[in-house]
Amino acid sequence: MEQTQSIQNLILDISKGKTVLPEFQRDFVWEKIKTVDLFDSIIKDIFIGAIIYGIPSFEITTRQIDTRPRKQKGKKRKSLKSKHYTIDEIHNLQKIDRSNFRLILDGQQRITSIYRAITGIDKIFFIAKNKEEFPGEYLDKKISEIPLENLLHTFDIERNDSRLSISLSDVHLMINDDLLEQECLNEYLRKTPYYQTLDVEERESIERYFLSLKRKINDMFKAEKLLSYYLLDMSLDKFVLFFERSNSRGVQLNFIDILTAKLYNGFNLKESIKEFESANNGYKLIPELIVRAIAFLVSKDRFNSTGKGIEVHRSFILTELNSNHFNQLWDQVTELYKNAIDYLFQNNYIIGQSWMPYQSMLIPLIIFQKELGYGFDQMSDKQKMFIDNWYWSSILSQRYTGSSNEKIIQDCNILITIANDEKITNRTYFNKLFKSQIRDSKDLFSYNKKQNAIYKGLLNFVNYSGGGYLDWNNTSKINFNSDIDDHHIFPKDYLIKQYSEDSEERDFVNCVMNRTLIPKITNIKIGSKKPSQYLNEISENKNPNIEESLKSHIIDIDILNGEYNDNFILFLELRAEEIYSLIVDRVYSKQEIIRKEFFKEFEIDKTKSIKVFAKYYSKLVNGNFNPSNGSISYDGRLFDSPSGAGIQAKIDLGASENTTVNGWTFWKYIDPLTNEEKYINNLRKYYT
Repeated sequence: MEQTQSIQNLILDISKGKTVLPEFQRDFVWEKIKTVDLFDSIIKDIFIGAIIYGIPSFEITTRQIDTRPRKQKGKKRKSLKSKHYTIDEIHNLQKIDRSNFRLILDGQQRITSIYRAITGIDKIFFIAKNKEEFPGEYLDKKISEIPLENLLHTFDIERNDSRLSISLSDVHLMINDDLLEQECLNEYLRKTPYYQTLDVEERESIERYFLSLKRKINDMFKAEKLLSYYLLDMSLDKFVLFFERSNSRGVQLNFIDILTAKLYNGFNLKESIKEFESANNGYKLIPELIVRAIAFLVSKDRFNSTGKGIEVHRSFILTELNSNHFNQLWDQVTELYKNAIDYLFQNNYIIGQSWMPYQSMLIPLIIFQKELGYGFDQMSDKQKMFIDNWYWSSILSQRYTGSSNEKIIQDCNILITIANDEKITNRTYFNKLFKSQIRDSKDLFSYNKKQNAIYKGLLNFVNYSGGGYLDWNNTSKINFNSDIDDHHIFPKDYLIKQYSEDSEERDFVNCVMNRTLIPKITNIKIGSKKPSQYLNEISENKNPNIEESLKSHIIDIDILNGEYNDNFILFLELRAEEIYSLIVDRVYSKQEIIRKEFFKEFEIDKTKSIKVFAKYYSKLVNGNFNPSNGSISYDGRLFDSPSGAGIQAKIDLGASENTTVNGWTFWKYIDPLTNEEKYINNLRKYYT
């Protein structure tokens, strides 16, 4: 029978050890962006799937919910603590309440994400709507009377400095610490950059808004019917059957399936995907990338004609794209998609398609080619220099982790600018692009999971730096279609036998510095032999020139003479130093050159008006801003100032005759470079 629980009780149960994770469950792998989507679904009452708990009737080993930081520089994260429960211990725990001790059978990723967000391990921010953006029916309502969903602009992993932002963990702390209102404001609002931009009158209003939001978010935490779950009381036999069958039941639709159904009458998306893969053996077509590239092109045309923003998100795709768009653009976009993959492989950016750190980066490369004239062969040396640095800097800064739609749009526009030999006028773009997560060779020890973009990026960077990985068996370049494995240079079984469980060496068994990419069949044949042994066997039996192959993998050839057999840490340190020095040489040292070559201070063409708009309780008005004198034309009338136009617009939309407004923060425009809505206050310094 389905039951419900609150987030508050879930957090309490985990903290008290009432809700635990079986040791056999897979690791927590969700990126922060999935937590963002999860809370967005929760607040909008979109079903996120039922959690399944089990009451164990047998002894079991459990491990703690993953509360570790996502990355610790210079060292692999510590293992999660485990605890074994005997059947007697379980019975004692359940004496008072049969469901007092429960296992998480299904829903670990959701539960862990919620727990990490509420307790502050992962910061997730509720970004609030500005009051002018409230739906019209809430015009005269107090904040306390408006559903929380209607106050939400978005959830994000970063604070928004132009909107009221409040982290979920801060709300949890404010309530748990029983802070007074002034304490809450002093500690969690008044220190924020957003608050500092407000004038005195605005601050009082935002403080009330903040306190109301805090109460409403806490009410969400306490809502008993927020999370649904099933509690299964089962024997060991049923427990095993559950796991055998749970992954094979049901059909899950995604938005591409829905889009396929929508387009079917005029464009067969499913068949087009099959045709591409049949005609291009070895290439995996990711439909979502093609669809988003088409969405960008369609909405860019719309932007050029109407001024409406460029969009690649799902709601735009499902509501605005039609079969005509796909009939017109499918063939050329899929061709550019294949060209982009070919370019990345041929220039050693990737070893294979499945090893690309961020598949979404193919979309800007598609748009770049189209703007150039359908091919990378049209690219100048200067443009190639930018593409090279953009690619590696994006990976090392984890640029596409979180808010990827915004990054796709911004990078498409940036690469269009580069394709047209124009300058980038957004200074902050470079600051974020060049914000690498790796600033020391020791940082390279922190990555050990294939799902992580930097892990994949580093393995591909070695391929790039060495001019392409050479097969250990024959010194030929590893083929694009090869079945590739991230091989342990020092085999895992060898290290486990060689070093005790609490040794430093065991901490780095899976470290990316102990990994390289080779054909899977080679990896299978290596087994658990010491490095000098299996490498010399390959040299003697297949490839007398194996030293050349090892160099392409940035592996010191002294490994062949047994130099490192008992010096695993030294091997890792030396390899990390060499790889880091290559990153500095190939990427970091060129970033200031890139900035100087491609950046130019923004200048307004004062001879052209700028389309502007404003929203007041979800009602939209449009106008034109004259950058030469700061006037705005609105509704056929010319106003000397943005504020005068703003006051009239608010009155026209239902505000009282004595309303006031700061026009510079009322009217907005769409930044064509970033596709972001910005206040015309951003243009003020150019006008004045």
